[in-house]
Amino acid sequence: MHRAAGSALVVLSIALLAGCTSGATTTPVASPPPSTAPSAASSPAASGPTTVAMGTFHRVDADATGTVALEHLADGTFAIVFEEFSIASAEHTNVILVSNTDVTKGADIDQTKIVDLGPLTGTAGMQDYKVPAAMTAGAMGYHTVVLWDTAMKHANAAAPLTLK
Repeated sequence: MHRAAGSALVVLSIALLAGCTSGATTTPVASPPPSTAPSAASSPAASGPTTVAMGTFHRVDADATGTVALEHLADGTFAIVFEEFSIASAEHTNVILVSNTDVTKGADIDQTKIVDLGPLTGTAGMQDYKVPAAMTAGAMGYHTVVLWDTAMKHANAAAPLTLK
């Protein structure tokens, strides 16, 4: 890998990750300037997703089990990936990101400051949820994945993210 391209990736990753454990909000990070480095296929992110943070679901108002990973994808975007996931019902449940470092009750969540990744796609197994492209620079300002009951307006379960 060309040293300048590798350095830019490391600086970008460190800037994004800093907000994950500090609880502070992050400022969007500018993209590195174009370089004469080899193609994106030679960078670590291009070879596959890189897990930057992990979490484990805990009960808020309903039981859910499994792990969550925040992955940095080859195209520069982020995705939330559930593994070994299980919950009794997916009805009226969306996957949301919140800036809280953890959620222990629904009242912890400011519903005007969430990123809604869409409806839960199933009750068990591996699931992927794309973080909207507009959120890529600020993705690390969100520290907890929440399973949100859209009908009753409460949190079923939460998974606080910590650096991998």
